[in-house]
Amino acid sequence: MAFISGRTVSTVPRSNGLQNTWRPQHGIVFNSLSNASTPRNLSKTTNASAEHDDIIAATLEVPEGIESKPAVQEAATAEEILPGVDVAEDPEQKELPKSTTAFRMSEDVFRAARNAEPGSSESYWSHTLYRGPADDVSGVASKVRVHYCKKKHTTEQVLQRHFMNKKVLGFDIEWKTDTHRLSGAKKNVSLVQLASEERIALFHIAMYAGDKTEDLVAPSLKRIMEDPAITKVGVAIKGDCTRLRNNLDIHAQGIFELSHLHKLVKCSASRDFNLINKKLVSLATQVEEHLHLPLFKGEVRGSDWSQPLVMDQIVYAASDSYAGIHLYDTLNLKRLALDPTPPLPYHAELNKPIRIAEGIEIPSEDENEAEEPEPPVSTRKQPKKLSPSYLAKASETLELDPEPEGSSDPGTAYVPPTKISTTYSTSRPRMQSKTTSHTTTKSPSPLTQTQHALLASATQLADSYRATHHQNRASPASLRCYFLWHQNPSLSLSGIAGMLRAVPLQHSTVTGYIADAVKFEGLPYEEERMREVLGGMKPDVAWWRYKKLSKECGLERKEEQQ
Repeated sequence: MAFISGRTVSTVPRSNGLQNTWRPQHGIVFNSLSNASTPRNLSKTTNASAEHDDIIAATLEVPEGIESKPAVQEAATAEEILPGVDVAEDPEQKELPKSTTAFRMSEDVFRAARNAEPGSSESYWSHTLYRGPADDVSGVASKVRVHYCKKKHTTEQVLQRHFMNKKVLGFDIEWKTDTHRLSGAKKNVSLVQLASEERIALFHIAMYAGDKTEDLVAPSLKRIMEDPAITKVGVAIKGDCTRLRNNLDIHAQGIFELSHLHKLVKCSASRDFNLINKKLVSLATQVEEHLHLPLFKGEVRGSDWSQPLVMDQIVYAASDSYAGIHLYDTLNLKRLALDPTPPLPYHAELNKPIRIAEGIEIPSEDENEAEEPEPPVSTRKQPKKLSPSYLAKASETLELDPEPEGSSDPGTAYVPPTKISTTYSTSRPRMQSKTTSHTTTKSPSPLTQTQHALLASATQLADSYRATHHQNRASPASLRCYFLWHQNPSLSLSGIAGMLRAVPLQHSTVTGYIADAVKFEGLPYEEERMREVLGGMKPDVAWWRYKKLSKECGLERKEEQQ
């Protein structure tokens, strides 16, 4: 085979006066040299480049396994499909997307999202919808865990433990808007996201200590990104990796542009082969088309990623990188179902054409990462922010830092004890003992590493909530107490009281904090656990202060029962 002007031609002599003409919308058909017809120009119905609107014809050898196919009905004209006019939804969009991954959406979870109020937080695609194999001890399905790392050494630990042996990873980065090449690495590559089926890692490089390249690049991150045997999948991934190269001296290999696979699968299935090109298709468009739920963007999309992340940003960043893993899996399933089956597109850094079959390439200009205009795939109006209850549920799998070596509790985030003193800023000051100096008192038991981690996580969630909900009415202490209670069902109320202050809080203070957060912010709760909270109050307090909440939990005043 030889290449002439970007096209593949055969060097094998022909016989019988026939050539195999590649006709974009018809597949391989056989025509005589004298009467080969010209395909209809489809420029009015597509965003493809002029090169793809012209005839793409080359003399080709028939690849093994490909048979000649009859012509199929041509694509609809521009008059048949008008821009902005709703087209009947593909029935496939209403079905649970196919998957080969261990972590996937259940039918019930998918239906609940499809049937949720359009535009509500629960109607969007997210990593929080996925569950994996049941835990051996609890028997509960595993959730996708999210690591949020703000230090280089914790980044290295997470990568070493959870990502080094993966063959395919979702990848994305975020940066501060309005940056330029002199803004520095921390603003040009503020956040790096990697995702496997079961875990998502957010490496907040903007928060690392130091400004030199060696201060910002964990060795394992560089090894993963530069390993061509580890496929990193994403949208506009070449542009992202250019930022890595220019700012962090990471020369990425093994990068895979999902837009190429999307175009290959979609246009091969419809036999509109001349529409296959390297123009980018947004992640949101691909998620809605192939995972059958819309992807939330909102105002967080343009937020400042060089500052500590709030919960909205964490959910956004985690879902973007995690979408890559499932898009790759679903799109590859669709590719394998095609007959004949086209090869996977090459890794993007190789700058090779997309192939529709072995030896048959679609010539295209070297991609400039231009993005196609998005079609009106969804008429849902997107809210600016996710709801408090949604963020609270999403926080349940957030790990602020990895556990130290030898920790007996690998499922719990580890935060160095020295950090805890800075995270107590939202609580009331500790009470001083009233005993005289000569009296011997028993000092409170110090918190364990696990308790430190749980408390730091609750504090982080409370601070994130307050940063994104400026009109909140619940106090900082109330929010922290609520998140500590909500995230950890195994903790007793008395245990929470002892964790929040060296001299334990009163039981009534803890129950009041929790109930206030739920009452004022509409945060989620389990009825049985909330009944325990309300039951720990004086009856009149529970009824008069939290009347609506008491009714929702099925509680009534004793005198009304009589």
